[in-house]
Amino acid sequence: MNIINIDYDKGIVQSDFYEWQIVCNDSNKFMLLQREANGRFHAAEADIKKKHIWEVKEITFRAPEGEIYTFDEDTGIVKL
Repeated sequence: MNIINIDYDKGIVQSDFYEWQIVCNDSNKFMLLQREANGRFHAAEADIKKKHIWEVKEITFRAPEGEIYTFDEDTGIVKL
């Protein structure tokens, strides 16, 4: 998916098809995103420079401060 717009103030990324919530922003290079649809959560990683989003089923995301994130379709993304 392509990134159409990023609203840093609202914490939202608009792609071709969906609106995503920003969970973690790694210095405006990469972002961890999530959205909810029909009671299920979806996670994605975004490459800001390439303006592309990849939806993922598993998270292996380490934030700049060392935080680690995990993902569950029922509860969404959780910081460990």
